[in-house]
Amino acid sequence: MKTLTDYQRLRQAEKGLTQQMFLWGHDVRHAQGNALQRFGMSREASSGLQGTSCYRMEWENGVIQLHGAVASWHPHATNAETTTGCVYGRAQKRIRLWKHTRPPVPGDDQGEHARSEECWSAFQPFLRWLIAYETWVLAELGAEWRHSTWRAQFALVKKSPWLAPPEALAWWREHEREKVA
Repeated sequence: MKTLTDYQRLRQAEKGLTQQMFLWGHDVRHAQGNALQRFGMSREASSGLQGTSCYRMEWENGVIQLHGAVASWHPHATNAETTTGCVYGRAQKRIRLWKHTRPPVPGDDQGEHARSEECWSAFQPFLRWLIAYETWVLAELGAEWRHSTWRAQFALVKKSPWLAPPEALAWWREHEREKVA
């Protein structure tokens, strides 16, 4: 297998997150209940976009947040001086640095541009959460569910899917870095 640069990995991850946001949109409407909440995320009103929800979960001394327009991980104040978070903006289709202890506000905050290596490193806590979530989806909702949500994007005009679910999870796992203690 060809070794990717951090730039190439980042571009692939951005394609993957574009697709993943579509999948999460289906997961909240699962017949057995909102899958994000079943996984342990709390649901709140979005601080930036009216009529949308925000899903939030404590993760690796920080917080994962999902909105319709933004996905992010930001550190708690206690570790903000040594750790940089990340934010993915759906409109920009980019992973950027997040150097705040507050979450990004959808529609307002886009994060900071940085070198690919910095962005890829800051993305790692979010990536580990994503792997944990997708592993849970397969175990609890089944491969058929995930495949059906992936297939649903083919009905959209100009939608070019990333990888099929099994390949996507394998890609995420392959490119995860070991957590630094």
